[in-house]
Amino acid sequence: MILPAEVQASVKEFLGTMVDPVTVKLYAKAGEESSETMRSLWQELAGLSEKLVLDVRDEVPANMTSASMEGAVTELWADGAFTGIRYLGLPAGHEFGPLVQTLVDLSTHVEPEVSSETAAWLKGLEQELRLQVFVTPT
Repeated sequence: MILPAEVQASVKEFLGTMVDPVTVKLYAKAGEESSETMRSLWQELAGLSEKLVLDVRDEVPANMTSASMEGAVTELWADGAFTGIRYLGLPAGHEFGPLVQTLVDLSTHVEPEVSSETAAWLKGLEQELRLQVFVTPT
């Protein structure tokens, strides 16, 4: 068990607000320690909500890795489509709360909050934009 019982109880209550299913596609290299940890975490989370569907693949596709990156890759899917949200590595510590919130937001179709200026700028894009967010407490 990765999550302590009291954390599991809180997460189960929070995930209980999910409306529609969210699919978690986990690409994890069999036998790799960090991948096995991710697999265990997602199995625990999927056990806390029937709305969380886990789809585990045993290899990370070449287009999702680089020479400097190791470990599992998680993609979040809603309504049968990739949401564009991808986690590299273990979302633990400060990353865990936003992960659980994201699952609920996707399930309840919460729209991202952006200013009207940002929305207008995004609508004016003429080509695909790749946005990467890195989370670290430091």
